[in-house]
Amino acid sequence: MYSNKEKYFSIKQVIIQEGQGNNDVGQGSHVYPYNFQIPAEDLPSSFKGSYGKIQYTLEANLSRSMRVDTKAKVKFTLLCKGNLKSDPLLMTPQHSITNKKMKLFTSGTVGMDVNIARTGYHQGEGIKVVASIQNRSSCDIKPKYCLYLKYSYFAKRKRKVETRDILKEVGDAIPPSAGQTVTRIITIPPTACASILNCNIIKAEYRLRVYLDVKYASDPEIKFPIVILTALQGTDDGEHLPAYPTFSLFA
Repeated sequence: MYSNKEKYFSIKQVIIQEGQGNNDVGQGSHVYPYNFQIPAEDLPSSFKGSYGKIQYTLEANLSRSMRVDTKAKVKFTLLCKGNLKSDPLLMTPQHSITNKKMKLFTSGTVGMDVNIARTGYHQGEGIKVVASIQNRSSCDIKPKYCLYLKYSYFAKRKRKVETRDILKEVGDAIPPSAGQTVTRIITIPPTACASILNCNIIKAEYRLRVYLDVKYASDPEIKFPIVILTALQGTDDGEHLPAYPTFSLFA
């Protein structure tokens, strides 16, 4: 078993300062409003996986003389905003080519030239995949698409990898001795978690796999790295974030 832990920030705020004026609290319910400013850092979004988690918590501690401290803890979700325009790499188009010679039960060659418009997308967006496919084999072939998620957990120089298919789609068959340019929109589920690339011990990375289903042969494939950002909400410029809950301390 291997384990690791990383702390990003810790903020402490005293509501009733000991030794400053009259700090006696009488019987009854008392409300002390307060707030915390989350640091303007490159923080990873909240996450929970099979072998690790990224968790943000708020803890209230009520200290009383001659008594055991009373504590209350609550979790809150942190969603880090992403802006495609702020990172040129996310706007970079991707392109790849593959060709494969058939053997054994299938003869000839198959190949594809695949393009996608960029690398980064928001939750719920569509990935436009344009594939120029050449089927010079003796059988039908089908283009297939798979968006999958790869989790990586790091501890003590060891890595645990977990993969999960997010969606799969199948295109129309292309007959022998034919070529076609196929366009497909792969819609990212709105519930897909955002990519996590800014954490040293947990990563969540997406890949789009485009491949040709060839009978009695290994399938030629192309993989594109995809970065998924939190969905745009509330404003046209995508800069609005969901409001965080407000907490009060009751004594």
